[in-house]
Amino acid sequence: MARAPEVPQAEHIRVDVDPAAAIAGYAGHRLRFADEVTSLTDADLAAPSRCSKWTVADVLRHGCDVDAWMQAIWSGGPLPFTSFDPRTTPHDSVVEGRELPDGEVRDRYVASARAMADDVGSSGPERWGLPSLCPAGPVPWWMSTLHVFYDSWVHERDALMPLGRSVPVSPEETTPVLAWVVSLIGHVGTDPLEVDVCGVHAVLRDGVVSTLTAGSADGDGTPRSAAGVAAIIDAVSGRGSVEDALAGYDPAVVHRLGALARFFDTEP
Repeated sequence: MARAPEVPQAEHIRVDVDPAAAIAGYAGHRLRFADEVTSLTDADLAAPSRCSKWTVADVLRHGCDVDAWMQAIWSGGPLPFTSFDPRTTPHDSVVEGRELPDGEVRDRYVASARAMADDVGSSGPERWGLPSLCPAGPVPWWMSTLHVFYDSWVHERDALMPLGRSVPVSPEETTPVLAWVVSLIGHVGTDPLEVDVCGVHAVLRDGVVSTLTAGSADGDGTPRSAAGVAAIIDAVSGRGSVEDALAGYDPAVVHRLGALARFFDTEP
């Protein structure tokens, strides 16, 4: 039996996720989201999203921006900005992009999402360790894909849920997305921490975060529903109450993940 390829890790983040499974989950998510977007009407595009300053079309503008930014990073090309603040840069770019009509944004998003799904989905282990970047810093290519998976997964819900459209939730998607979200605890504090969040065990020591995925259960082994996992991801992303989503958890865990939620939801 052939040995599984070694999974490249960043110096400051280690995530126990199968890159091949995460890549497949990302590609499937992008294709599903693109298919749903094709049916959005002008009224749908102009409707408010879950992001307080963005319409549904603005969420798609952001999706196109992220795709372009990542393709530039992956190809070694110049970026359209000299600095990046996850709380302000995306919004500033969306505002600039409002000159393009919503209908054209919809069509551009569909093409971009399908191209990204094809590019990422066809990538093998030879690409996993290539140097890349994400808001968490320098990471191998597969981890930067994990970050954009998380970003796009949440934004699919931002765009479609206010329209009353169903957004599927499956372990193939929530497992890698939750693992990445929990790994971000290292960016909202430096104190050592060891937590279990719905099957993801994370340890922060000496500035390095290591996450281990072990299923979809609470720290006491109680199974969590897919909707419950999605609620945690939403809450930690600033979309809902962390206290409610993590009811019964250690207050230290709630505090640290609540700080992450406040970071995402607050402008400097």
